[in-house]
Amino acid sequence: MVNSSSGRVEPSSLWAATAEPEPATIALAGEARADVAVVGGGFCGLSCALHLAESGVDTVLLEAQEAGWGASGRNGGQVIPCFKDDPETLIARLGEDLGERMSRLGAQAGDLVDSLISRHKIACAYRRNGWILGIAGTRGIPAMESRTRQWQARGLPVRLVDRDEMARLIGAPIYAAGYLDPRGAALNPLSFARGLAAAAIRQGARVHTGSAVTAIAREGQFWRVATASGAVVARQVVVATGAYSTDVIPELRRSILPVQSIQIATPPLPTELQRSILPEGHVISDNRRLLLYFRFNEQGRFVFGGRGSLGGESIAQSHVTALADTMRRSFPQLGAVGYDHVWAGQVDITPGRRLRVHEPSPGLITVIGFSGRGVAIAPAVGKAIAEAVVAGTLKDLPLPVTPMRPVPLHGLRLPAMSLAAQCFRLLDRLDAR
Repeated sequence: MVNSSSGRVEPSSLWAATAEPEPATIALAGEARADVAVVGGGFCGLSCALHLAESGVDTVLLEAQEAGWGASGRNGGQVIPCFKDDPETLIARLGEDLGERMSRLGAQAGDLVDSLISRHKIACAYRRNGWILGIAGTRGIPAMESRTRQWQARGLPVRLVDRDEMARLIGAPIYAAGYLDPRGAALNPLSFARGLAAAAIRQGARVHTGSAVTAIAREGQFWRVATASGAVVARQVVVATGAYSTDVIPELRRSILPVQSIQIATPPLPTELQRSILPEGHVISDNRRLLLYFRFNEQGRFVFGGRGSLGGESIAQSHVTALADTMRRSFPQLGAVGYDHVWAGQVDITPGRRLRVHEPSPGLITVIGFSGRGVAIAPAVGKAIAEAVVAGTLKDLPLPVTPMRPVPLHGLRLPAMSLAAQCFRLLDRLDAR
């Protein structure tokens, strides 16, 4: 919908309907100067701006809509620590030192979210009852046994859950096993984004919403970051625009394969019905290639999500109907319960589902590809980039810095992704047997 007072397009979601108020901000007008310009008001950009400001760095953040408007404010609100790649996978790819440091960054990401909420008194319906990865079939169990071994060896309190315990913790016998991390959590992601923005402003960052960047260009030793109504001149620029990246940096936009994730939310359920589903308050996602994820919010609404359309913001009713049918089939106790909120957002998937940090030119850093794991990971990455900017070098960044690699034949991605989705559905059915 369109906000008549600001002209901004706003997503219609349960989170938007229940979020804390956004902090007062204005669009950029005229020319401003700063040490660092951050482009993108999602979790990564907001965390980067906040930590820069806390370090005394003069920082301006530019956001096209409002803080958390994109994927950061529309996701499932599940705080899931750790990168998707296990430590041994990262070590094999990056070497022992960088692989371990990147693993540690991911492992500590949930604690950082907890600390940010506590330290800055962010009201976002936060609760930390743990996250479970549902294993849809026995084929996935050996990989989770390996993951459990690796993280337990590094001191994390994770464990495997067998079929019977999963049925009890989920409220339905839909998974062969599970991987439980008690440090996982739930929150209202839009409230969290707005809280990060408010905290950054209190620390001295200048946050300008309604300020879409139209160009980024080098001017001598500085960068000029232009919007329709002004520009920021800065020595350093950090771009964290995710799936909503534009052609300001064409290679960045062409390096991802945006996919839509949709969610539905029921009305508040009766107490006894709530107790029959997720009785210990966990948040759940699973290991399907076309994954499902679900949780309760603080009002007792059951929030259920999965893959939507390819490309664009429009939500296909066929996908909503299929998602609702899957929800009711998975949890027969819901009966014919309906849903009163439907929303979607774009996920910045990269080939291999790996986070990518680039420095295409000195003083210009881009980060993209959280691939659905951004609620915990993006604030941690934003903090790490802020620390690297303060240090004046990326050599100690606990993340690989790689060249941009646009996806070949990116313009033909939709038919290819549609075919891949059909294959994934078939493979998911086979794995679940």
